[in-house]
Amino acid sequence: MQPVADAVRQAGYEVEMPLLPGHGTRWEELALTRADDLFAEVDAAYGRLASRCQTVVPIGLSMGGALALWAAASWGSAGVAAINPGLRLTPGLGRIARLLATVRPSVASIAGDIANPEVTEEAYGRTPVRAVAELNEVFRRTRAVLPYLECPVLLLRSARDNVVGSASAQLLTRSVPKGQIQEVILRRSQHVATLDYDAELLQRRIIRFIGEVSVSPAG
Repeated sequence: MQPVADAVRQAGYEVEMPLLPGHGTRWEELALTRADDLFAEVDAAYGRLASRCQTVVPIGLSMGGALALWAAASWGSAGVAAINPGLRLTPGLGRIARLLATVRPSVASIAGDIANPEVTEEAYGRTPVRAVAELNEVFRRTRAVLPYLECPVLLLRSARDNVVGSASAQLLTRSVPKGQIQEVILRRSQHVATLDYDAELLQRRIIRFIGEVSVSPAG
């Protein structure tokens, strides 16, 4: 998300980009992280930004897209941008992961779904199975608040996404009134679109969207 944060900041807007619990350290720490920890950090970051700005627009990728949608619905944001957001796992996978974690703590990493061969995503080499169960809880709570999402939504979706697929985007478009969503198809990118071929297009559309829903660049 750093390129997005940098572009938004350079456009004249305030930015708050929290390092989520369990991220940026070791996969073993992510295995100990609970959904409550993630929601608490997002809530705190939103509060910090809201204390400085009149208008707040959450932006997130993948699980971060779900957290951005949750924050927007919970706080009554002016708008929200979700990049390849995850909203649903395969039915039953969350429960299976919770049981499997006791005997198989981790599986191979799911990172690196990028079309551009010159870009490498920095990520854990293993995915903690317990984290999949917590991810399922993040998605469940986000789905529960979607009916309360009343602000404009910018949905940036890759034409080919080998991590999330199209089911989550379809769920979002069914849950939110059609006129409330602006959908942008990123035709040259895969899941990690913020680092892929469409990164500049993605940044431009997000900045334009912020301008449409904001009171002023400083807000």
